Amino acid sequence: MKIQVYAAHEGVQENLFREWVARGHEIYLTEGVGKWGEKQAAVPEGVKREWASTPDVLWVGITQDVGNALLYKWKKLRPSIPIVLTHWWVPSIRRFAGTVYKFAHQVSVCEWGREYLLKHHNMDSAVMYCSVDADIFTLREEDPDPKRVLCVGNHFASRDIMGWEYLEPIIHKVYEQDPEVHFEFLGINPEIDPKNYPNVSKRAVLQNEMPDYQARARCVVITTTFNLIPHSLLGAMALGRNIVAFDLPSLREVIEHEKSGYLIPRYDTDAFAKQILQLTSTPVNPEIGRKARENALGKSDHRLVASQYEEFFEKIIK
Repeated sequence: MKIQVYAAHEGVQENLFREWVARGHEIYLTEGVGKWGEKQAAVPEGVKREWASTPDVLWVGITQDVGNALLYKWKKLRPSIPIVLTHWWVPSIRRFAGTVYKFAHQVSVCEWGREYLLKHHNMDSAVMYCSVDADIFTLREEDPDPKRVLCVGNHFASRDIMGWEYLEPIIHKVYEQDPEVHFEFLGINPEIDPKNYPNVSKRAVLQNEMPDYQARARCVVITTTFNLIPHSLLGAMALGRNIVAFDLPSLREVIEHEKSGYLIPRYDTDAFAKQILQLTSTPVNPEIGRKARENALGKSDHRLVASQYEEFFEKIIK
């Protein structure tokens, strides 16, 4: 199969590319609105950074790239090539976006995302979770740093749904009770200046380096208030890390409170801080980590997701 891909989510696309190349598919990578970030993930060996002469399917992950894919089809006089749009982020509810979506086959990354798309655009979608490389994100034998808390997701202060307005007071409340607890932000967070906080640092790492950093944390927190299921959260669960997050419908698909992680009532910053303090002052419960890994990989193992996309592509190509 010849799969033409528009760059959109390097962390997920990278492991799917590797799996598809190993299975004998031809993967072609192009850039439209989204650009491939080499600082996030290297393009896997065997992936061609060019256009296929006769692609079987066009796979996009950004709404605007549906337009680019349509333009390609018209220029090449190949109207029958199917376009697949994966909603890596919450779908737009704007009417124009819904019109654009109609030109593609839809994929949601969780059941809540599928329901959201149905509710706002009366449009169904296949569900395929963000893929995690189960051979890289593995359970670790070494104990984590008991006072290290990792924050995942880009906590932009200017974006309300990222939960910065809640995370900042949580950081302060934890520091007041235990100044040894350190928060590290993993990802691109330009609006967070560690100099303003006595217990904060940040770091951007390549995708294949992320497991080592996540594995060192006693717990991984995410305070997003309106989201799907982030790839970084699934990766942390696959490592067996304890997750602390607000109780969102999407996250309930993979986290069972006190069994595979901790879901805090929205938006109780006191309870959130208390849970972090409890985890950073007690030994690791390995059973919660094992259950977290089981839940995450049951939906997001990269081999499983690669097969799901293969089947979906083959179905719409015929």
